[in-house]
Amino acid sequence: MKTRIGTGVLLAVCAAFSWSGALASTTNCLNPAHYLKTGGSHPLSLAEPAEDRVYLRFQTGWASKYECEGLDLWDGSLCAFVPEIQYREWVGKIWYGVSTDHQNHAELKYRLDYVKELGNWTVMPWYEHSFVFPGDKGIPRPGLKTTYRFSDRWFAGTDLYWQYNNHTFRGYYAAFAGLHEEIADCVRVDATIRYGYNGGYVGPVVHHGSNALDYNLSFTFRATSRLTVELFTNFSQALTVLSRKGLGNDFYYGINLKYTF
Repeated sequence: MKTRIGTGVLLAVCAAFSWSGALASTTNCLNPAHYLKTGGSHPLSLAEPAEDRVYLRFQTGWASKYECEGLDLWDGSLCAFVPEIQYREWVGKIWYGVSTDHQNHAELKYRLDYVKELGNWTVMPWYEHSFVFPGDKGIPRPGLKTTYRFSDRWFAGTDLYWQYNNHTFRGYYAAFAGLHEEIADCVRVDATIRYGYNGGYVGPVVHHGSNALDYNLSFTFRATSRLTVELFTNFSQALTVLSRKGLGNDFYYGINLKYTF
């Protein structure tokens, strides 16, 4: 009953990017679309960067679950801390996340994005190197995200990424669509839906195939000219490969704070 209610509410508002995910023993969490996890700029930012200025930002946040590719990795909540620097199309960041329920769960990521605007298209190739503590030797991950803006409100795109593990690259392939609405001068509502296909990225327990469908709803407030606050909620619906394993169908929520110096 709880799952039906969560799904119905989120479908009604058209929701979804999740913090896509994976099993902690074989893969790390990754979804460049979500801002707490990656420290990335919002795809429809309240303040667009000027071309010739170096931007320094710091982001922190909390989420009730560490959800990735449809899986709850840490069985508990997450706090994340993200310093970020941007110049023109280049964005570098360091992401550190720690479990608030289990002291031995933490993850560190170094990431570089290149964001290029081409008419209505935004193309973002990126590279990330991730470490899960304790004992992870580090995993390299390249990816490519593309977004097409149909109008000031509607957008859609693809989110493709791979990780190199056990001498081979294994991928996760997602497609998303959504809208945003400015309901006041300093308040924006975003609703997105995201489909994910596991090409070996989530494994070895989960086989190749349709992984999860995520519904996301967020409210972003510009508290000051430098500070934004985001409240979000997400339902991750298990599809074929997760459903067969009795995994997924998770609801979670959280808050992000982002400050520009």
